[in-house]
Amino acid sequence: ALEDVLQPGQTGVFLETAHPAKFLETVEAIIGSNVEIPAKLQEFMKGKKRTLPMPKEFAAFKQYLLHLQ
Repeated sequence: ALEDVLQPGQTGVFLETAHPAKFLETVEAIIGSNVEIPAKLQEFMKGKKRTLPMPKEFAAFKQYLLHLQ
């Protein structure tokens, strides 16, 4: 656990994502190394990005998911 490696007065921070490639530049800068992007993820990232305006309330998101065709 993080508490096991922190020294007194230190603070730990976690960056988390489904894959490090989502924040590639940030992750590579932090770890000082290149992140290999799997071929399937490279293909997925070439696809068209689609966005949908939606209220921030979970109920709206839930209704959207329940009515997908």
